Amino acid sequence: MTEKELIEANKIKAEIDELERFMFKAESVWEGKIISRFTKFIFKSIAYGAIESAEYNMNTEIKNRVLDVLREHLKELKKRLEDI
Repeated sequence: MTEKELIEANKIKAEIDELERFMFKAESVWEGKIISRFTKFIFKSIAYGAIESAEYNMNTEIKNRVLDVLREHLKELKKRLEDI
């Protein structure tokens, strides 16, 4: 493994660790929110009981994927409303 590959692997591992910590907290609470701060997007869980809130800073790729999921959910809601 080269030094460049090691640096890249450490960056990936740090992002995996951050995401796993966030997901553990986010999955433990009922609600969350996406915060837009200038050019930065943050996914934040809302604190509940003994579980503190957690934040995950999203890069553009992840933010777009989250928005894709939300768009799909919106389409499903519109379809359900249409079917009523």
